[in-house]
Amino acid sequence: MPIGKMIQYKEMRQHPILRSHLPETRWISNARTLRMLDTYRTVFIKPNYGSGGTGIIRAKKLGRKYEVRCGSSRRVVRSHAVRRAVRTYRRPHRRYLVQQGLKLAKYKGSIFDARVYMQKPESEWVISGITGRVAAPRKVVTNYRKGGHAAPLSKVLLRVFKNDRTKMKEILDQITELSRIIADTIDTNHPVRELGIDLAIEKSGQIWIIEANPHPGHMLFRQLPNHKMIRNILRNKRRIHH
Repeated sequence: MPIGKMIQYKEMRQHPILRSHLPETRWISNARTLRMLDTYRTVFIKPNYGSGGTGIIRAKKLGRKYEVRCGSSRRVVRSHAVRRAVRTYRRPHRRYLVQQGLKLAKYKGSIFDARVYMQKPESEWVISGITGRVAAPRKVVTNYRKGGHAAPLSKVLLRVFKNDRTKMKEILDQITELSRIIADTIDTNHPVRELGIDLAIEKSGQIWIIEANPHPGHMLFRQLPNHKMIRNILRNKRRIHH
């Protein structure tokens, strides 16, 4: 059973540590979208249910105009027409949320995030895999199905933080810690045994929780030069499903 993004957000907000890592997320309304665009300049509009980066709309404030973009299609409109532009990209009969846009660090000119593959083969959550996901050039989402590719996260972070090993270690430790708390938090309310946790990293080193997907794909991990993680994931899958 999929878990709605808003439910997840509300559950995670209850946790004092997770709260400071969650981008502002609201049910969509026209007034709210414009208010958040004033505050953050960029917002992402996402279906409450859905994964793989499909159907994500990005709105951006450009001076007095707004750019609304979905996939490779874009419209530039004035404030009174933002709602209509967003509507053209929305799927009917789906609830949408609007989320604070983030100033993501870039790796070789493309945005990236971290994907942590969590599994619960027995009674404890384990991290079976952790990788950087780098977006295809000029794409606004990093998903594998949208052309995103894997790159070892330590390598990505070292490049982003100018070979500062201490900073890289600090961020990796924080990602590990946050992922464990997220898995435990979601697990208290939902019977899940696998989670694909997506975390974004800003240039400042601030880590943001994008979402936790209860049906994560593992193809991304096949792209890594070292196959230890994909072997771990598949071995734990067998233990979960036996």
